[in-house]
Amino acid sequence: MTWPSALITSRWRGCAGVAGLALLAACTAHDEAGSWIGDIVTANDYEAVAGWVPGATSLTRDHAHSGRYADHVDATHEWGVTFQTPLGQASVHTLRGLEIDAWAYAQNVQGDATASLQVEVWAHGPGQDPQPLYREGLALTPQLPDSCKWTRVNGRFFLPANLPFDASLRIFLWRNSSTKPVYLDDIRVKALE
Repeated sequence: MTWPSALITSRWRGCAGVAGLALLAACTAHDEAGSWIGDIVTANDYEAVAGWVPGATSLTRDHAHSGRYADHVDATHEWGVTFQTPLGQASVHTLRGLEIDAWAYAQNVQGDATASLQVEVWAHGPGQDPQPLYREGLALTPQLPDSCKWTRVNGRFFLPANLPFDASLRIFLWRNSSTKPVYLDDIRVKALE
């Protein structure tokens, strides 16, 4: 069976038109910078960290939202486990910011539980000391209504334009001035593109 060339051309034009409209819609659907949530940069429930990350002393079995492990800070743990990657490898698109969802738990939200979830970008060139290019924290206790209860926390971080792709993106729990334990579990970081 042979197809008339006019029918084949008509079908190809129709397919190309539909594909072109789909591509145009994809390109224009998210034109507000930093509003579209795209790729998952990282997610961690801390179950596979024990034994894999040397010196991960902030991992604990005291409290966990899911599984057996959670990350924590207290008077003897200044920082939790740090996620670190080159900024240019965090997402397949230009990273304009991050949206972070996690579960947090504090023993005393009325006390000195001032721990925060930190997002930082550091530059380091040959022969030069690392320099912070961006640093912002998400205070956890304002999102925790009750002590001793796991609560979902979230925040958005908007990165400055023109950060170098080889800069180091770091995300970690910081105790700030907390002396009582603050726990973090089931973290998910998404790209704002």
